[in-house]
Amino acid sequence: MKKTKKKKADKKATLLGGAGKSLKKLGKRKLSTGQKVLAGAALAAIGLGLIAKRRNAASSASEADATTDANAAEQNLAAMDANA
Repeated sequence: MKKTKKKKADKKATLLGGAGKSLKKLGKRKLSTGQKVLAGAALAAIGLGLIAKRRNAASSASEADATTDANAAEQNLAAMDANA
């Protein structure tokens, strides 16, 4: 009988799965102080970028709602004036 080799597990298809695997590898070795500082700065920049995106998305959505509300109010007033 021939022995069959077990196949390695397929790579994670998602971005987060691959990132998690990379982080596990990094946790096994020691990072220098400079590497820790650079990693912290990169994470802070990413976090601030995400916060800015969320704020911009929320403010543009509220502006769009205000614009449609104002248009609806104008139309309502115009209809009332036409009826009078």
